[in-house]
Amino acid sequence: MPSLSPILLYVHIPYCIHKCHYCDFNSHVRGQHDWQQYERALLTELSHWATQPQFSGRQLQSIFFGGGTPSLSPGELIGSVIEEAKSLFRFDACDEEDIEITLEANPGTVDQSHFAGFREAGVNRLSIGVQSLNDGELKWLERIHSGEQAINAFNAAREAGFDNINLDLIYGLPDQTLEGWMA
Repeated sequence: MPSLSPILLYVHIPYCIHKCHYCDFNSHVRGQHDWQQYERALLTELSHWATQPQFSGRQLQSIFFGGGTPSLSPGELIGSVIEEAKSLFRFDACDEEDIEITLEANPGTVDQSHFAGFREAGVNRLSIGVQSLNDGELKWLERIHSGEQAINAFNAAREAGFDNINLDLIYGLPDQTLEGWMA
């Protein structure tokens, strides 16, 4: 029997505080979020896909929470989705610590307690949407954080126990130079 490819699970959290003009992802600004209803919808969809023949017997290798702004989510929602995925898909062929579980975070929506909640939920990698450390570029991008807040978010993530962190940076903004980006 041929080896089955692993499952790489993407979970979309579509909510944002602000819709940046350059973003073309499915994201929405809402005054209130019904996190319990959204969690039920995510768990229902996971259960549905787990019953489909193309996923039978396949091992879960990674989970990626993208968006939108997944760092707006309560840690409990993230934990529920991770636990449900673990219960529905094979984890037996590898150590749980080998499964990368990533959450995208916006520096303007997190602090150490948020990061600690995500870490406790099972997230072991953060992707922080810094985009730039230049406040003028951040303003042009319509980001809700400053360069200083981005650095603070990185430090808070480290303090919460994350050692696997990537910082998303944008290169090629209008009038941006390589030297400016490198600085």
